[in-house]
Amino acid sequence: MSYPQYPPQQQGAYPQPGQQPAYPPQQQQYPPQQPYGQQPYGQQQQYPPQAQPSPYGGYQQQQPPGPAYPPQQEQQQGYPMQNDPGKAYQAAPPVVPPGYDSGMGSGNPVYTTPPNAPARFSPPSGPQDLWAAILWLVQLGGFVALAAISMSKVNLATMTLKSAPVTATPTPTRAKATPTPTRLSGSSSNSDDLDIDTSAITAMVVSAVAGGALSICYLLAMRRFPKKLITFTFWLSVAYFIALGIFSFLFTRAIWTGIVCLVIAVLYMMVWRSYKTRIPFASVMLSTVADVTSKYSGTVFAALIGLIFQLAYVVFWAVAVLTCSIYFGKFNDNTATTTTRTVNGRTTTTTNDSMPPLMYLLFFFLLFSYYWTAQVLKNIVHVTVSGVFASFFFLSGSPQGMPSSPTFGAWKRAVTTSFGSICFGSLIIALIQTVRAILRNAQSDTDSPVGAFLLCCIECLLAWIEGLVEYFNVYAFTQVAIYGKPFCRAAKDTWTMIKDRGVDAIINDDLIGNVLGFGSVLIGGITLLIGWLVFLVGRAADKSALTSGTTMSAGLIIVLVVSFLMGIVVFNLIAEVINSGVATIFVCIAEDPNALRATKPELWEEIRRTYPEAAFVNMYS
Repeated sequence: MSYPQYPPQQQGAYPQPGQQPAYPPQQQQYPPQQPYGQQPYGQQQQYPPQAQPSPYGGYQQQQPPGPAYPPQQEQQQGYPMQNDPGKAYQAAPPVVPPGYDSGMGSGNPVYTTPPNAPARFSPPSGPQDLWAAILWLVQLGGFVALAAISMSKVNLATMTLKSAPVTATPTPTRAKATPTPTRLSGSSSNSDDLDIDTSAITAMVVSAVAGGALSICYLLAMRRFPKKLITFTFWLSVAYFIALGIFSFLFTRAIWTGIVCLVIAVLYMMVWRSYKTRIPFASVMLSTVADVTSKYSGTVFAALIGLIFQLAYVVFWAVAVLTCSIYFGKFNDNTATTTTRTVNGRTTTTTNDSMPPLMYLLFFFLLFSYYWTAQVLKNIVHVTVSGVFASFFFLSGSPQGMPSSPTFGAWKRAVTTSFGSICFGSLIIALIQTVRAILRNAQSDTDSPVGAFLLCCIECLLAWIEGLVEYFNVYAFTQVAIYGKPFCRAAKDTWTMIKDRGVDAIINDDLIGNVLGFGSVLIGGITLLIGWLVFLVGRAADKSALTSGTTMSAGLIIVLVVSFLMGIVVFNLIAEVINSGVATIFVCIAEDPNALRATKPELWEEIRRTYPEAAFVNMYS
């Protein structure tokens, strides 16, 4: 099956007013030209001529084709290629737009090729960051081996060693056995029982289905009313922090919490003026990404499969940790020591039942394995979704058109040639998370106030670094998805691209996350209400289910919690796709805005109109 071919990521001379790129036959000869930046590999495609905007406003008439682009090099399947440093093609120098020499501009070319373009944009060859993929497989194999050994030695039903002697315990004699009604889970008048019957299960299933339907409705709302939704959620955030601050003052007496909430609300209101100018662009981006998500539902399916794998891994990891602690730990076998100290005539006895040093190493490895594997599973989904959105950006509306299975092709690249890059980027986050977990544990165990304070400061610093790295990795993995770059080069190019092209202002002004956060809470609250109503209706129809008020409350609490989580989890599947799509469109616009101008002139014009301050638009205006 062939992979989708992506169009060029142009870094050199872009079409100027009055000039249109034309792609000649591959056999045609080309005169010597100056080198330009990275090119995709794949079949060269022709973009239809578009009307070019005049620097004075309006559009000029279409002109005959301008200078031709050179033929493509040897290609590696699936990813757009970059030029070989040793075989860099040449391109004509960019022409100064009309008006720049008459005082309207600086007189400089529209875009100049980066001096290190051939070195930066070397073509990928084979799997990238293979060492990271091998290292991840080794640690996963070690984790599975530990889990298999410990699970084979532990009775999973009783969570005891199979070789441990079984002590018979007398069974208390009951005066009379009373039959209980048949349930999916044992329930009686005893308040310790959890009453999970047919009504509770029905309520949770209905909540999950309702969460899916509500998520689709919210997705349609993001397509139809993006600007109103962004404005509404912004002021709703202000109201939320004000309400939380008042609640903290009046009911919980948490003075500092209330002050912080009110300060955040004031800051929100202060930045409204600057945010207001960014809302039109954010609404265009939100509407576009929501529309692509609706057209290519395979992206949501990929997120669902990723969620299932993550949940299964979490359950397996939790069981493995328990069995390893039982089989390897042996906490009660001569590990406790008692120390007696006499100070100023007072005798104190301290019992130390800490784990042996080997167990610390074991749990360190298990914790690191969990963080790394969870990050890899999460980023595979992100790279897959980013590949689909990149196909839409470059190929939709072009003569080549969208591939038949863009989601499958993007997933296949993510788990083959780009898998090492995913493991490498995930390794960085996993190391930071593991160190943070160790510091939190040390902070809780230390008796020194100074030591606890220092550990807290270091942990906060690492938390800040982790947030920055995670945020940056989203855009670096987008580069990996589009071009198949190794992770280090993807991270470097992402940083340079953001600084050079002015997209940092767009990213910082992004308001879409606010809309998604509100949608998550809203749908979770509605599914909670639906679960509560279905549960009450089911209990009212089943008279025998009403055994006691305590049991009723226990079952209701479980239904409410699960229903709320169901709504959030289902909506987050779509929210994850939206976040990946927004990041991908950002990177694609910064890398090659002319591709958007050529294949989707209406969308390009909307972006130019709604955010004219963006550098990537000013280049062509």
